[in-house]
Amino acid sequence: MENLTNQILELDTGHKYFILRQALYKGVTYYLAIEVTEDEESFTNNFLFLERIDDGGKFIVREVTDENILSVLAKNIKIEQ
Repeated sequence: MENLTNQILELDTGHKYFILRQALYKGVTYYLAIEVTEDEESFTNNFLFLERIDDGGKFIVREVTDENILSVLAKNIKIEQ
């Protein structure tokens, strides 16, 4: 599992997200991310969980929408203050 913590990913939508935390749950890698501004200098208030999907040597990410998985991730991925 490649560690992407503290890196910025750009989604197909053009939005960029800074990876705060990374976790493995039931063999799937998930990321807690916060959106960054276009200039990558500041954070917005938009958080989301992303799921990593391996695709023939490359990977893509998509937003987690499954309520059960979101609940587990929210309870177990902590952000230090």
